[in-house]
Amino acid sequence: MMQAYRWARLALLCVGIFSLAQAQIQAAPKAATVLPQTIKSYVSIPDYDQASANFDETQIGKMMADPVMKPFTDDLKEQIKQKLIAGGVKLGINLDDLKDVYAGEICFANDQPNGAKSDGVVLTVDVTGKQAQVDVLLAKISKHQKANGAKESKVTIGGVAATKFDLPPNAEKPGPNEAYYAVSQDLLVATDSQLTLKYILESIAAAKQDNLASLEAFKAVLARAAEGRGPDTYDFEWFVEPFGYAEVLRSQQGGRKKRGTDMLQLLRNQGFDAVKGLGGYVNFMVANDSDQLEMVHSSFVYAPQDPQAENGERFRLGARVLNFPNDPNFQPHNWVPDDIATFLDFRWNVQDAFKFSETIVNEYADDEIFDELIESLEKDPAGPKVDVVNQIVRHLDDKVCMLVDVKTPITPQSEQRLVAVHLLDPAPVKAAITQIMQQDPNAEKHEVGEEEIWEIHEEEEEIPTLVISGPGFPDSFAVNNQFTQGDDNKPKIPNAAVAVVGEWVYFANNKELIKKVILTKQAGGNAKLLDQAADYQRMDKALQVLGSGADSFRHFARTDQAARVTYELMQQGKMPESESALGKIINELWSMGQEDEMAKREQQIDASKLPPFAQVEGYLGPTGSYARSEDDGWYVSGAMLKK
Repeated sequence: MMQAYRWARLALLCVGIFSLAQAQIQAAPKAATVLPQTIKSYVSIPDYDQASANFDETQIGKMMADPVMKPFTDDLKEQIKQKLIAGGVKLGINLDDLKDVYAGEICFANDQPNGAKSDGVVLTVDVTGKQAQVDVLLAKISKHQKANGAKESKVTIGGVAATKFDLPPNAEKPGPNEAYYAVSQDLLVATDSQLTLKYILESIAAAKQDNLASLEAFKAVLARAAEGRGPDTYDFEWFVEPFGYAEVLRSQQGGRKKRGTDMLQLLRNQGFDAVKGLGGYVNFMVANDSDQLEMVHSSFVYAPQDPQAENGERFRLGARVLNFPNDPNFQPHNWVPDDIATFLDFRWNVQDAFKFSETIVNEYADDEIFDELIESLEKDPAGPKVDVVNQIVRHLDDKVCMLVDVKTPITPQSEQRLVAVHLLDPAPVKAAITQIMQQDPNAEKHEVGEEEIWEIHEEEEEIPTLVISGPGFPDSFAVNNQFTQGDDNKPKIPNAAVAVVGEWVYFANNKELIKKVILTKQAGGNAKLLDQAADYQRMDKALQVLGSGADSFRHFARTDQAARVTYELMQQGKMPESESALGKIINELWSMGQEDEMAKREQQIDASKLPPFAQVEGYLGPTGSYARSEDDGWYVSGAMLKK
């Protein structure tokens, strides 16, 4: 039922997403000027015709239009249609029938009309000169809503005539289950909240000063993103208020599960709500002198000075880990292999992050355990007798990077990940790690020439684990969502490996990737390195065009390799077993709202009709991005290139 309800809530959005455009001069008010500040996520498409045409010119657009993909895309449309029918959403029209309704901007959003435990959807469409077509659309909606048991009534809201449907009750989500449709000054509004509709209609009649467009975070995010956007036009504009949107998602799932630590509240308590908003612009095609850029984005994460922070600090408590200094010197190191799938290089004040994680650990454990843990590692007779702070932490530099490699044939464990931290003084760190590993009965030493890799074999029992993730960690959402589900979902220790080689300490989920890195470094002048690869060099030049320089993050990915694991696991029907970063995110999103979110989900999309990956990988070119730390947030820009 909850899965069906989620599809029902998304039905209004489908109207906007799949409408075909009829470009005319926009006459209706811009959505952001009439939407309330209770909006928590917002996407605006000013010219759907142009956006659609631009998308069709991208590699992804051409891939979706390739005849080899037609059996899958046709089948996927039918699967989505059946999802909508299963959710009781029978609008009685094909999405193509909506093509004559659109005349300008399409906007869809999520809001919190009744506080933190509420959720709603809003769709606005500029229908200038399309009243006859709108009447036909509303008649079809009326016919099929009533066929599904809804009761229709005519109401007046904000002085405007509107149509209301009282939908059949939802047993898993008590309360009103309604849908509203109205047209005012050439703006079609569809929403499930009377309060939201009232605000919009009143704003159309007389401008309000507390609309979304006047929200401080909204203005700051889009103003900064616009500075780096490049073209005067854009294909879509977006904004998210992260904590509010997380609450919306939680409400859509039927509320928080009453188990374990409330991670969302913990993050608020620890000052991470200093991040007030994020958003920006996307252009599907941007031409420049050296290359054709695709899916170019210009975004900003707005995190101004926290007024509750101590003197000299930007943030408070645990949020102080968000310290990513800029560096003008970004270049893959002399041990990064040329054939990896993704490479993330960033600067992070790791020593401060360790120190400031104390309050996070203590609140998560609901006990003052941080100092006790550190002390026990040094003084417990049964422990490793290592002074973690002085033997390890004080020697960590702010240079951090992450590599992803893909092993074939594809299995749920194909994605291998490595995190490396530069060391100010490697000797004490290597000695401390060796001391720890020698006392661990699950640790096994492997030699690669003169270098050592310590592999920690998987334990059967589950243990509590703290993962500190942040910008640049693609699986941070999946990990943190696990914590929101409580103690019953603690992750198992995977097979892990650690090594100190030269000036770096490496941590990986598979010893083979560390071995690959060591062999690359040992090859010296004969090594095939990432910075010598043609696609990496192309992306580096493209990022320079987009404004890269002294940055805090640089990211490069070969989309064909990065997407292959997810693609082939979907073909095999094994997507729920995926351990890749992207796979974890997809699995978490698809698990939302199912009766037992702890159980392994069933694959929701039948991908058996996907063509062999070799027939589509030619459409998947490299992607890259950079982020720059600024006084009030982080600016992010990037693009995709043709292969």
